[in-house]
Amino acid sequence: MLLILICPEKNESVPENLTRRLSHLAGCGATIPPMPTPFTHLAAAQLLLADDRVSSDIRALLEAERGPFLLGSVAADARPPGSRREDTHFYAYDKPMTEAPWRVMLNRFPALQGSDDAAQRAFVAGYVAHLSMDEIWTTHMLEPRFVRHDWGAARSIRFVLLHALLIHMDERDFARLEAWQHPALAAVRPNGWLPFIDDLTLYEWRDFIAAQIRPGGHSETLAVFGPRINKTADELRALLDSPEQMRPLWDNVPPEMLAEIEIRMYDYARDQMMAYLSSHLTQRSALKPL
Repeated sequence: MLLILICPEKNESVPENLTRRLSHLAGCGATIPPMPTPFTHLAAAQLLLADDRVSSDIRALLEAERGPFLLGSVAADARPPGSRREDTHFYAYDKPMTEAPWRVMLNRFPALQGSDDAAQRAFVAGYVAHLSMDEIWTTHMLEPRFVRHDWGAARSIRFVLLHALLIHMDERDFARLEAWQHPALAAVRPNGWLPFIDDLTLYEWRDFIAAQIRPGGHSETLAVFGPRINKTADELRALLDSPEQMRPLWDNVPPEMLAEIEIRMYDYARDQMMAYLSSHLTQRSALKPL
């Protein structure tokens, strides 16, 4: 989970360095604002499995390995002990993003490209989709709307409202998850699928998510997000349920803009996931005897 520290905002101008701008957004310390939640990533994975724009051979692989694909879709947010965010997301806020993070991952760990293990390939495909969604969120929502955009009088609360926006998406997507996801995710047995996240961390993260989406389960998002912005779960609920308190968010991030960026995130994630898997299929075809 991301550790977010909240302090009152300062009055100095926003620095040019993105890491410093993000720190300024939170108001103190070197801190990273949150990204779309696991439920938003699981909802995207669910759509990808039914998307007829995904080639039939790729959909067949993902359907046969739904559990690994789901776990891959949320695995980037697991945190091995002592790791940094860039160790699992493959970009840092203080450096230009010159290449898609998933390609950085494959360049650093080329064995992930050529695996003959179908479960591992589906898992990495989910991971690629996750990184691609976060890439678009960073470049099209987080930086332009929450860092650079002038919020006027609402400037001091925009970091809180960033969390409110993500919870809004999270609760919508949690309600969209189909019943099959729980048994599929809970049954996954990662086996050395990533060189940078150990299996124990993946098992623990799988169990944390699966417990919430089981029949009768409950989302922990309010309890997780609340301490990051010095609010109780009840205070967050009151904020989310108050049109007046949410108005500054929708004034600065209109619902139509959010919908457009979410479409861009999904389409990009689909295309990047297909590029990863198509590359493997092309490699396999090249190796077949004539």
